[in-house]
Amino acid sequence: MTVSHALSRSVGLCALIAVLWVPAALAQTGKVSGRIVDAATQEPLIGVAVVVGETGRGAATNVDGYYDIVGVRPGTYDLRASYVGYAPQTVEGVRVRIDQTTTIDLSLAEESVQGEEVVVQATRPIVQRDRTSSESSVSAEDLEALPVQSFQDVVNLQAGVVEGHFRGGRVGEVAYLVDGVPVNDVYDQSFAFQVENQAIQEVQVISGTFNAEYGQAQSGVVNIVTKDGGTEYRASLSAYGGDYGTSRDDLFERPRSFSPLGNVEANGSLGGPVPGLGDRLTFFASGRAVRNDGYLYGRQVVTPTYASTGERVPVQVDDRTVFVPGLGDSTLASLNWSEQTTAQLKLTAQVPGGRLALNGLVQRDRGQNYDPLFRYNPAGQTTVYGASESIIGTYTALLSATTFVDVKGAVFANAVDEYVYEDPLDPRYPNDAALRELAPNFSFYLGGVRNAYFTRDTRTAVGRVDVTSQLTRAHLVKGGVEVKAHTLGLDRFDIRNNASTGFEPAIPEAGTPAHVSYEERPIEASAYLQDKIELDYFVVNLGVRLDYFDARTSVPSDFTRPTTGERVATDVKVQLSPRLGFAYPISEQGVVHVAYGHFFQMPPFDFLFTNPDYVYSPEAGLGRAFGYADLEPQKTVAYEIGLQQGITSNTGLNLTVYYKDIRNLLGTRIERIAPGVGENFQLSYYGRYTNRDYGNVRGVTLAFERRAGRGAAGRAGLGLNVDYTYQIAEGNASNPRDVLLLEGANDGRTQPTQLSPLDWDRRHQLNVRVAVGEADRSYGLVSLVGRLGSGLPYTPTRADERTGVENSARRPGVASVDLFATRQVRIGGLRPGLFLRVYNLFDADNLTNVYTDTGRAEPNLRFYSGQPLGLNTREEFLLRPDFYSAPRQIQFGVSVDL
Repeated sequence: MTVSHALSRSVGLCALIAVLWVPAALAQTGKVSGRIVDAATQEPLIGVAVVVGETGRGAATNVDGYYDIVGVRPGTYDLRASYVGYAPQTVEGVRVRIDQTTTIDLSLAEESVQGEEVVVQATRPIVQRDRTSSESSVSAEDLEALPVQSFQDVVNLQAGVVEGHFRGGRVGEVAYLVDGVPVNDVYDQSFAFQVENQAIQEVQVISGTFNAEYGQAQSGVVNIVTKDGGTEYRASLSAYGGDYGTSRDDLFERPRSFSPLGNVEANGSLGGPVPGLGDRLTFFASGRAVRNDGYLYGRQVVTPTYASTGERVPVQVDDRTVFVPGLGDSTLASLNWSEQTTAQLKLTAQVPGGRLALNGLVQRDRGQNYDPLFRYNPAGQTTVYGASESIIGTYTALLSATTFVDVKGAVFANAVDEYVYEDPLDPRYPNDAALRELAPNFSFYLGGVRNAYFTRDTRTAVGRVDVTSQLTRAHLVKGGVEVKAHTLGLDRFDIRNNASTGFEPAIPEAGTPAHVSYEERPIEASAYLQDKIELDYFVVNLGVRLDYFDARTSVPSDFTRPTTGERVATDVKVQLSPRLGFAYPISEQGVVHVAYGHFFQMPPFDFLFTNPDYVYSPEAGLGRAFGYADLEPQKTVAYEIGLQQGITSNTGLNLTVYYKDIRNLLGTRIERIAPGVGENFQLSYYGRYTNRDYGNVRGVTLAFERRAGRGAAGRAGLGLNVDYTYQIAEGNASNPRDVLLLEGANDGRTQPTQLSPLDWDRRHQLNVRVAVGEADRSYGLVSLVGRLGSGLPYTPTRADERTGVENSARRPGVASVDLFATRQVRIGGLRPGLFLRVYNLFDADNLTNVYTDTGRAEPNLRFYSGQPLGLNTREEFLLRPDFYSAPRQIQFGVSVDL
């Protein structure tokens, strides 16, 4: 890198921070506003003290009787208003939501009896008048009442979300935030770690356009606010056991019919003041351990070893003899088991002039991903290990009643390892030809292990300074700057064991086709300015965002000479994104909103840095693509118009129409190595990632909500949510590697040009949630979640030849119902809750994949010629239980609050 180039980078980054240093706060709080008048005269009262519960946040009414309390964490509070000569009034059950305004208007009556206080119950309006885009908020109470085990399950229930795809976008186009800090693992843009349900105060899901405060996302935002410790000690414990219960024994071979230990979990939380420090320092701690034995099993028929032909064991199968390295004990072993443990500790201190919070999370995972070829050799499959740690610190300083400053810092790391044996030189790694030699026609592996060894880690440091200010009663101004520094490391190789290594396990030399590694240190920065204008007749969210990215590496200047050509420094990427949304009331119970925005996101960083040395592998050929660190940001321009319409005080409809134009998506370009000195494999083709894919999405969502009221006996009534999505998601490619997958035509140089349905193009999706009762009442709670979806597309073939255009056929549709039921019982001084969760209540056979010659889980045997040469039959080989969703899963448990 030249001095001038490095100087320009530094100047650009400094200018970004210095010029756009504006007040800011990434949304993790809400606002309470209203007007207070004299009950008799309706004249405004000046100087009424209004306080939000235990938060200590408050304000006084102005000359017109209005008040605004900003920076209130999401939750349910009591609001108290007091004024000399008037009876104080308390409003119970005031719900504050992320980035929304809760309006509470009050009328105070003159005090007739000293000490008199009026208490009323808050009612949450069915129409959110300041909402300018499609979003939903899920509270801690909502999470407790649904048959879900993680917040991701709740996200997938939202209108416009199909199996992790937000409004037709690719996976990885969603920004995840915890306590206002972005926590995506930039390697693949996934969520870096799990936040458990018992630690969540609220989850905000934005599935449409979103404000300028959110960046590095094209399709949606998931914003999680974690719980604080309270002023009183509270503890909870929960545990369950269960298993899969299905009658499909022909499809799902299992070691037992049902065991309460097949899926077990224990979790708990404890919060309150730190002893000796009172309310000045509180804590909240939680932990969870879960194990799932899975439902896809194999048998250890053979051993994970290798033997030369003359040393193999003969096995008679029907009229043929099969030779294997060694025989196992044929015990059943799960091929998709998983384990996870998590722990969290959050400390919150009330310091002079503000609030200080420190949140630490630790997570460990391990498990296996199902591979049908290992059904007779489960011990030869790799195990995946995950480790995540994070520390998030936030300091909030109250500058005035209407202005506060946030200073945030976070460090998190996410590591993934995958191998059979931890030591790559373990003598148990067999000859590297084992899997090739021991996989005859229509046969599961007869021995060997997967010799692949993979390890990677992402470390990210985030720093930001934020301010929110209610400049006037109509203008809530936000803005901010943020800097993120990443370190990505990867080491991937195939363990060698052959004559060249003396038949001992060996690690290939780094920088060769068999050993890819890199360590890169890119940086990101951003700034935004956002104004929420709230008038009596109009609400506007207007903002602009600037994003900066520097890969800080080099790339080849001539892709026809990838190894001998000159390398040049990558360019700095700077993007400006305007955002606009407004809401307009058309009646007392109706609000129309319109939103528009430009959204940019860098592709997952592994596509920038993978195979950075451009070492061509003739064995892999076009099957191995090379990263390109000078990729441009992917771009989405999104539009939406929506209507919220209240029907009664507790029922309403929400209709949204949307369109997305998607450009610069990640794709693959085929390059050809030119003749030249030092260039190996001249005239060979290879694939390189580039920005060339595109698409568009259009759709309609319709949501109906009926909130549970209370009957004459005080019992909660029926709550009902119905979400319907009609959507068309089209593009030239679903997978960035699609060009490589088409290598059979014209040496892989073909490029899809016509729009076709994307792999996740589900035209119709219906989600229904029904709940009766309350979890904390003796009569209990029953809730059901139903899903109904049309089939996803696939490309029809016959004898491996296409018989139709890309994704022109459809799989069968899917349907499932989940159940959650709980009831408290009295045991001495405790009131534990007994609960039952059942996933896939009716044990539906939902297809997640198909044979493309039939569109079903069973192939057309006419196109599968030849006889099996292994230990299994051809029918066993073609049987694919992994083409189905999980069978019925039943969990029984108990929970207790202390």
